[in-house]
Amino acid sequence: MNAQETDEAAAEVLTAFKTAREAGRPPVECYRAGVDAWRRHHPDQAPEYAAKRAVAVILAHNIELKVAE
Repeated sequence: MNAQETDEAAAEVLTAFKTAREAGRPPVECYRAGVDAWRRHHPDQAPEYAAKRAVAVILAHNIELKVAE
């Protein structure tokens, strides 16, 4: 897996997640859409590993840090 493949997969994961979210789908379906996008790019990966990678991408781009004042 090279960096370009990972970047392309990550972009599609985020797009799939966002599209599902905007359509009002339940959270599990939003994450599943992201995982499915990752697996299209990496069909050779074990399903559990692919799911972990896709969810990590989603969480990394959707986390909000709150700083105590």
